[in-house]
Amino acid sequence: MRFRVIEGGKAIETTPVTGSATVREEAERRIRASGYEQWRVRSLATGAPIPSSIRYLKMQIDFVAEKLAQLNPIPHDFADDKYWPAASSEIIAMHRPA
Repeated sequence: MRFRVIEGGKAIETTPVTGSATVREEAERRIRASGYEQWRVRSLATGAPIPSSIRYLKMQIDFVAEKLAQLNPIPHDFADDKYWPAASSEIIAMHRPA
């Protein structure tokens, strides 16, 4: 999708900004959705370990974010699930902290 900004009769084309910061934001969104932060806080408070499936998923997401940010150009559809590791909703629900 392309937008045109019209100022004083001049048309200036703008394209959505896709950079390493936006890739990192998508990675953080996916990490939050996995429940990793809840497990990390619980682990710090109680010493209970973070389930390995959740830890491994976070590592995979971080790796993908790093590699996507290194691409030139970064794909415009970098937020598409085809680039990111699949997290089974069953695994996330099973490991949801109480």
